[in-house]
Amino acid sequence: MNITLDFVGIGEIDFPVYTDEEYYGREVPYAIFIAVYTTLAIILQILVIRVFTTEREMKKLPAFQIMLMISIFDTIQLFIHLYAVFYILSSEPHFAMWDFIIGAVMNASWVVMLLLSILLNFNRVFSIVFHFQANAIFSKTMMKVYLFITCLLWCFLASLNISGLSRMVYLLPAYTWHYLAENPLSEIVRTGSADASLIDVVFSLISHIIIFSWIYLKAAILSKKELILTIQVLCISIFHVIGYVTWEYLPIPWELPIGVFLGHVVWMVWNSINPILYILINPRIRMGVLGQFGIGPGVQNITQVSAIRSTVSAIQNSPRV
Repeated sequence: MNITLDFVGIGEIDFPVYTDEEYYGREVPYAIFIAVYTTLAIILQILVIRVFTTEREMKKLPAFQIMLMISIFDTIQLFIHLYAVFYILSSEPHFAMWDFIIGAVMNASWVVMLLLSILLNFNRVFSIVFHFQANAIFSKTMMKVYLFITCLLWCFLASLNISGLSRMVYLLPAYTWHYLAENPLSEIVRTGSADASLIDVVFSLISHIIIFSWIYLKAAILSKKELILTIQVLCISIFHVIGYVTWEYLPIPWELPIGVFLGHVVWMVWNSINPILYILINPRIRMGVLGQFGIGPGVQNITQVSAIRSTVSAIQNSPRV
């Protein structure tokens, strides 16, 4: 049975019944790729989350607390990407309340993740350029306030979608999630989501221009940990810019199945790129992940060794009486 539905910013879409050739030659391979990719990405996210929640110093630093929250919301989205394999293999639209709830969780997690990315860049600017104010703005109390606001916003966005004021559903011909035009606030929620993505990109660019301009003009030298953390956030921001530009400006053939599939892959990579960059750039996170497989000393031992080396160095450099 073919179904025609109207989607915000797209128009009417026919939900097709695929031929056997299309199903086994295109839909099944797409589903297998999504299943394998998202499963590996979820495992990587969980490994990094374990490092964030077990390493003593990372649990205390606001930047890593924000990264932990981003990783959690990214992981939620990856699970939903994985669930979409069921939609593709069933090859028919699903618009029951359960499907609306999944779409609500997806939309809320996506928007909140973008806002947390903005907060992370905000943290980098204050930690480096306005470091005297950073302790007050990112104190333990304020971090709890930010967490509370984040959860409150997530619940609000999810409620909008569950209540029917806005509806995000899986758009089968496009291999992605989109908003039904028949719901009154779908257009507003979609615009807000797109604006959050744009603000994230613009603010990340501005933040790093401020940071590196300050380092250059002040001839400032960052500590090794601060430098690694800043480069780590910079690389994440660069990918966000690349992802946004890809969606909005590159000539992707959206009218073809491969085009819309590639657009969806960008979303999946967006949700999975952070732990990859963390592991490649930050040796402490890398050691923590490898340590979970019994490879290397692990992050706790690295911390202890670093402390011992610092103590020994201080003793050696102290004046002798």
